[in-house]
Amino acid sequence: MSEVREFRIGSRLIGDKHPTYIIAEVGLAHQGDVKMARALIDAAKNAGADCVKFQKRSMQDVYKSDVLRNPQGEEHAQQYLLEHIIKNELSENEMKSLAMYAKKKGIRFACTPWDEKSMRFLNKLGVQFFKIGSPDMFNLPLLRKVARMRKPMLISTGMSFVSEIEHVAKFLEKEKANYMFLHCNSTYPAPYYDINLAFLPRLKEISGGRPVGYSGHESGIAISIAAVAFGARVIEKHITLDRTLPGPDHKASLEPDEFKELVRGIRATEIGIGEPVRYPSRGEFLNRENLSKSLVAARAIKKGSILSAKDITVKSPGKGTTPIKYDYFIGSAVTTRDIKKDDYILESDVGLPRPPSDIEKLTFNRKWGVVGRMTDIDTLLHLNSDFVEIHLSDSDIHHDRVGTTTYDRDLVVHGPEYDGDLLLDLSSRNKETRRRSVAFFNKALDHARRLKKNFRNRDGLVKVVIHPGGMDMERPLLEHKKELNANLLDSLSKLHDEGLQLLVENMPGSPWYFGGTWHHANFMDAEEIAEFSKKTGYGIVFDTSHAALYCNRYGKKFEDFVKTILPVTKYIHVSDAANWGGEGLRIGDGAIDFKMLLAYLVRTKHWILPEIWQGHKFGGEGFAAGMKALKTIDPRF
Repeated sequence: MSEVREFRIGSRLIGDKHPTYIIAEVGLAHQGDVKMARALIDAAKNAGADCVKFQKRSMQDVYKSDVLRNPQGEEHAQQYLLEHIIKNELSENEMKSLAMYAKKKGIRFACTPWDEKSMRFLNKLGVQFFKIGSPDMFNLPLLRKVARMRKPMLISTGMSFVSEIEHVAKFLEKEKANYMFLHCNSTYPAPYYDINLAFLPRLKEISGGRPVGYSGHESGIAISIAAVAFGARVIEKHITLDRTLPGPDHKASLEPDEFKELVRGIRATEIGIGEPVRYPSRGEFLNRENLSKSLVAARAIKKGSILSAKDITVKSPGKGTTPIKYDYFIGSAVTTRDIKKDDYILESDVGLPRPPSDIEKLTFNRKWGVVGRMTDIDTLLHLNSDFVEIHLSDSDIHHDRVGTTTYDRDLVVHGPEYDGDLLLDLSSRNKETRRRSVAFFNKALDHARRLKKNFRNRDGLVKVVIHPGGMDMERPLLEHKKELNANLLDSLSKLHDEGLQLLVENMPGSPWYFGGTWHHANFMDAEEIAEFSKKTGYGIVFDTSHAALYCNRYGKKFEDFVKTILPVTKYIHVSDAANWGGEGLRIGDGAIDFKMLLAYLVRTKHWILPEIWQGHKFGGEGFAAGMKALKTIDPRF
């Protein structure tokens, strides 16, 4: 099995966990005109490319002298190409000016050297990597000299046999070169049937698990986008201002608007690739309840009946017992109440043992809890948790539902997220939104103080989880992060926290709220959060799922996040996560490395909540499964 590796160009990491590096290949599309070359740099930058690339030749070093003296003596195709190259080759001074122009425009400048002299010139120019074209993939003397520059090198593999690629890979390994292969078909334009994107995984294997890329010469953008799905982490594609211009490259090039569409398609594709997991998203959960089905009484059923297939049918919506449990109800389940025709048949309606009952046999080296609403606490008591985290809704607060039942559990309160159509936002740049959010939070805190009288920690501080706000539907307002955190601190100072411990929760990059795609801006980065906590004294709720989603979106290392946030953490929400939006997954259904995570968490004594999405259903089955999974992964927990 090949080793998983990363490749670095300057400050940019390239690999499976990082955005695709997109190169706009100018080649000879500038027609030898520096003004047109600058326009191509502008087009590449505006399209969203990471890098704009040119080519440099010392004609006397690349071609035999007799060929240069008499290009007309060559075959027609060679004659046409050579005359075009001679006419369009840019001087060293012109290339220097283009490199400076690209730097001014904020896009990486790169260039392919076709010979040693050009390589040395480009090295002095300060290029951060060398690109080797397919014709020089076999040129071991040039590869050796480039490798000894100790800079990254991208090598196109067009026109080659597999055995030749394997030979070059072994050669580069001996040279200890920092290289990456680009799959390529060197026809202009390349026919789709000759491209074979399925070779990309094999190319990665040949290079010992190094990232691989794709240099595309085909028409259109579909193949290059598909290459990303096949594992390409660098995409190189030719760009031109006008595909009808004379020269060999233009017909296989993209015009500026097309290149912009390519970049947009690649970014959408890499988001869609995600991770090798399967889970229902939050939106799917809602559709699951609305569109899937539940076990329903096919006829009136008397208390004490043993259920048969004739008693049960399957109907929408999916708010009752999932039909996957159908066989458990047939032949042995005895009803504990009279059930009307068309009523949901629930686990509480039959004498089935609760699936998570063995949770009572486990002991944990910390207090642990379950998520509940005041309406379902009683269905979770059998789990024997130490506390209950009550998630407050706007309805709870407006109707002031407190009740009189007392519970032998500690209380944690999760603040509301909505008041009717107002999405609460304590960090908002809109003063009226902040004012309304603070006012409603204070109502929620008053409600929490009344609620705590029913719980074991009635005389102590009750933890209150608060979302910081800072969300936007259009884009992440990252440039306003300091302003958002200043607004948050101002809002927190206006909250009435008597008898309560206000704790602010870290947020994911793409939080789930009803309707649309949302983006968060503040309280995501671990260093930012730790600095806020140390300066203000507010403790932090560390949500592992939110943290992983943020790290996935912005290419951060999850372990670094954990180490940074734990010193300011006062309470922990634990669940799995995947990609950008796989929030609140069961342990093992996502991509978090829990063995690593628990090695840090066992050093703390923080209260812990398995915040599994829909974990309260079926007697808290998801919460129990989460705690058992954590204990199995690390018995010290």
